[in-house]
Amino acid sequence: MPTTGLHNRLLYGSGVVNLALKEAAFGAFVLFYYKQVLGLSGTMTGVAIALSVLWDAISDPLVGAWSDRLCSRWGRRHPLMVASVIPLALSFIAVFAPPAFALETKTHLFLWLLCSVVMLRTALTFFMVPYLALGAEITTDYYERTRLASARTNMGWFVGVLLPASALMLLFTDERGVDGKFIIENYHSYGVVNAVAVLIFSSICIVGTWHYIPTLAGKTKQASAGMWHDILQTFHNRNFRKLIILDTAIGGMSGIVGALMMVMYTYFWQLNTGQISMLFAGPPLVAVLLVTGTSRYINERLEKQQLLQLSCALGALNLMWLTPMKLLGWLPNNISIVFGLIFMHSLLNAAMSISRTIANYALLADVADEQELATGQRQEGV
Repeated sequence: MPTTGLHNRLLYGSGVVNLALKEAAFGAFVLFYYKQVLGLSGTMTGVAIALSVLWDAISDPLVGAWSDRLCSRWGRRHPLMVASVIPLALSFIAVFAPPAFALETKTHLFLWLLCSVVMLRTALTFFMVPYLALGAEITTDYYERTRLASARTNMGWFVGVLLPASALMLLFTDERGVDGKFIIENYHSYGVVNAVAVLIFSSICIVGTWHYIPTLAGKTKQASAGMWHDILQTFHNRNFRKLIILDTAIGGMSGIVGALMMVMYTYFWQLNTGQISMLFAGPPLVAVLLVTGTSRYINERLEKQQLLQLSCALGALNLMWLTPMKLLGWLPNNISIVFGLIFMHSLLNAAMSISRTIANYALLADVADEQELATGQRQEGV
């Protein structure tokens, strides 16, 4: 299949913004909003988010298997993506604008958070799983898949950090001496902004990739045992099992770091809103430029497996120095120097995360080809 070209890579890559918006919302605002602003306990907030993640573990592979099996005039992926857009946009509004009855008791608030985040994650699953599978089908070229994953990942990071950082500066402004992060109405506005971004970027991605439908792989012969058989069959692939173990470990760590990020910046590092905004935007944006600028050089010298190994190793080492130095009292008293160290730490973490994600997505596309050779089935969705 011919290469995609920069224009089509960007059109396709715009779809990952939905995932970036979710990561930014949960990393920067959801835990802080429900715990510090609305008064829900950290335990109840954490349980609601954890239950939604457990649901993700069930719904993601099922939607992937359904996407693999779907047969329609609009292909296997696009119908599910189209159906998810409106529910996903409404879910962001629901998470950040609980109605009056939900605020009456902590139980009501817990149930509202649980239902709204489950709805958000489910809608996101219906978009992202077929969307990511689509990336493995658009091109079969070994190096072009890496370029496609790079465009998708870099765009996701760029927009995903730009929106919350801009929101901190423009929406969460102080009012009459009150920190904007503690004003409920600001979160309502943030939810609406996220919803509008979902509608815009989802539409760009769907319309921009629609012309690929006639050239995409169609539904292949499936086992009669059903979707669960399709899901379990993928674990026969050794390379897939290794990637799953890696992503489980890193995903768990990233989830903890992301959920506590706003709390850490506010209470542990005692940064103000302006400094937090700079940290949400600056390091990831510099990391995107750094990875983009060096990707051609690196891709010519490192295989995908080597890039994955290197990014994991350097990322792990980077997590071991800054927080321990703070706890041991080894950091200087100069606030500017400390902020610079936090910035550098975040920059290195973002760069390694981007590189790891690019390598991982590119490898998964190759594993899907390997699985087809072994079973005769196209299982990008699973």
